[in-house]
Amino acid sequence: MTQPISLIAKSLVRERARTGLSLAEVARRAGIAKSTLSQLESGNGNPSLETLWALCVALDIPFARLLEPQVNTTQVIRRGEGTKVIAEQANYQAILLAACPPGARRDIYLLLTQPGADRISHPH
Repeated sequence: MTQPISLIAKSLVRERARTGLSLAEVARRAGIAKSTLSQLESGNGNPSLETLWALCVALDIPFARLLEPQVNTTQVIRRGEGTKVIAEQANYQAILLAACPPGARRDIYLLLTQPGADRISHPH
């Protein structure tokens, strides 16, 4: 299990990078020393609830976001490594190129078929 301070440190770094603000600017907005913020981003220290709240206000994020692990929304599928689905009733295959992100309903496939091949599809 990830330690809370480690999770908070990663979240602070991620959110500060997202805003494009410098270490000094976030510290100024939160009313804390730049060295304190640097230590927190390094995973050191024992911040008070008030300090964490001030950082959330400075970064314009809800408090819970400090405790959320980073979600990698990018999935790399290298050529030839995508999931391959072969049709049972036709001479074609579909190779996954990009899976849909959470909350979306689309995948992108490369469809390979033989020229002149019949494709019979049943209604669904």
